[in-house]
Amino acid sequence: MTTTYGRTQDAVRRWPDDARAREALEAYFATLPLDPSAERTTSSLLNGWALDFRGADLTGLDLLGAELSEANLSGVRLVNADLYTAWLSDANLEAADLTEADLRKVQGRGCNAARAVLRNADIQRAELDAANLQDADFSGARLQHALFSGSDLRGADMRGCAVDGAGFTQARLGGALVQDMTGTILGPVDIGEQEPHVIDGPQLELWFHEHGAQVQVKIL
Repeated sequence: MTTTYGRTQDAVRRWPDDARAREALEAYFATLPLDPSAERTTSSLLNGWALDFRGADLTGLDLLGAELSEANLSGVRLVNADLYTAWLSDANLEAADLTEADLRKVQGRGCNAARAVLRNADIQRAELDAANLQDADFSGARLQHALFSGSDLRGADMRGCAVDGAGFTQARLGGALVQDMTGTILGPVDIGEQEPHVIDGPQLELWFHEHGAQVQVKIL
């Protein structure tokens, strides 16, 4: 079933408190074609670079390809939003709600998504290297071929995630919940909660299995 995303100002449930962020959204919807199959140009993408979107509810909106690098999206609701290929580098997504959002191929290197909710989100082929993802809820998310190299996932809920082809090189997974995680990943992974404890290969596979995951580790 094809998801229909909001493409007009009327679809915004709550505007951000900051005037500049609201103006950026208004300008975006003013130029966004109503036909979702229409060709998208750079001028028809949201430019929210370094803007403050706090207080907003952007549930279900079409934000495809949005430039949100260094933006403050802390606590913002982006449930079921279309963020396909969006830029989120160094963005603040702390405690944001991205349940069931389309985050495929997002560029999120260095973002802070601690305590964010990403339940059942589609995060395939996203780049989330060097990100703070502590205590984030990824349960049921699709993480195939996503990159988490050097990211901090301590305490994250990753139960039921599909991770085939994902890269977790030097990621920190201490205290993460990984029950029912499935797929083949690239390590090594730091499983230490306080002090570093980096493992790889059969030892890492055993750690996953002892924690209820069906994960294999590919060694290059």
